[in-house]
Amino acid sequence: MDKIKKAIPYVILLLLAILYLFPFLIMFTTSFKTNAEAFEAGAGLFPRKITFENYRNVFEVIPFGRYLGNTLFITLFNMAGAILVTPMIAYSLSKLRWRGRRIIFTIVMSTMLIPYTATMIPLYKLWVSFGLIGTYVPLILPAFFGYPYYIVIMRQFMLSLPDELFEAATIDGCGHLRRFFNIAFPLSTPGITTVAIFSFLFTFSDFLGPLLYINKQTQFTLSLGLQAFLNEHTVEWTSLMAASVMFILPVLLLFIFAQRYFIEGIATTGIK
Repeated sequence: MDKIKKAIPYVILLLLAILYLFPFLIMFTTSFKTNAEAFEAGAGLFPRKITFENYRNVFEVIPFGRYLGNTLFITLFNMAGAILVTPMIAYSLSKLRWRGRRIIFTIVMSTMLIPYTATMIPLYKLWVSFGLIGTYVPLILPAFFGYPYYIVIMRQFMLSLPDELFEAATIDGCGHLRRFFNIAFPLSTPGITTVAIFSFLFTFSDFLGPLLYINKQTQFTLSLGLQAFLNEHTVEWTSLMAASVMFILPVLLLFIFAQRYFIEGIATTGIK
């Protein structure tokens, strides 16, 4: 009886995993079907005959390599900004004693309650006044000023670092920068890794940002490039499924290889 009780949560989790993975399975199997078979009445989940024509069609419809390069360019710069700036801000809000830091942190958290649609038009007008529409700057530069969600994650992680380490470093004559780069930054690797993963996932799959600020087809990201399969009267569903599989592949590989650091960072965030 005890074994059955212990097995129930795992069975529930397995059923939920299958439920969430089923749409991805349909997407994957459809990418190997012909368009006629995909919409054939009574068609099964798996293709009767595997075809790679849809994947070849992806490279004919869109310059997949160029769009992938554009996407990775924006994504890597966003990750660099998040990794460099976010820990500095978090260190200042968690380990330095200065007047008003709690108020500033409250304001930072409050900005997370504002939906992007409320600030979208003012931000667009701001970038228009700078003459930067049609460039990657609006998609990259904000990362070097810190995103509130990443700041909250890193601050909560740094609060778990012992204050005695920083006090001992101060007694030894270390300044703020040396304490940050020699103590706080190396010890915050799990939290920084978590922020980097979040930054990659958000930026790589972002659609609204590139849609607003990019107006040249040669600058398109993969999320915009997928729109090429949506014609005015028809949709190339099987080719779109193939392109979608190729689109999520980098994200899937990142999570597979970095899940240990991701889980460690989430598990230790908030422990004080």
